[in-house]
Amino acid sequence: MAHMKHLFPYLAILFVILYALYNAFIRTPTSSAQTQPSATYRQHIKTHTVPHAKEELARINTPEFTRKYIIDIINHGSEDLHYKPQEIMEGGFASKEDAPKIACYLLALRGDVSPESCPKNAPMYYTSNCAGCHGEDAKGLGGTYPDLTRKPLLGIAKRKEALMRLIKSAIIE
Repeated sequence: MAHMKHLFPYLAILFVILYALYNAFIRTPTSSAQTQPSATYRQHIKTHTVPHAKEELARINTPEFTRKYIIDIINHGSEDLHYKPQEIMEGGFASKEDAPKIACYLLALRGDVSPESCPKNAPMYYTSNCAGCHGEDAKGLGGTYPDLTRKPLLGIAKRKEALMRLIKSAIIE
């Protein structure tokens, strides 16, 4: 029985690796997730005006914006970002309570200062929920998954481009 106690951590690591491989090479998201934005996103986009877009652009490169973005992706997923199918993360992969801890740890990995102090166990939440796909260093396992240390994060870079297009098209029209 004592021998089984030492085997459990290895089985947990094996499970995480197998799940990451399943997500990378076998699981494909439903076609509706790949082609249609969610109802929440469609409603959100209606609120965009030039002043709103300029205000968001002014804070898009801040640690506070990045923290909120990371928490939103953990809670709601990345289906609306139109990543490659193997890179799409389903919402709720970690609990809503754990999401701020993971975001805080990721900010630290990126060299950013978190707007709030990180709990001492924040690395454990990242490792147990995210490292299977993104790696211990959060660099995305050699490009298989998004690099979470990238500045700006890929989704934030796409968001910035979209806001700039929105402003430009509104000014030209």
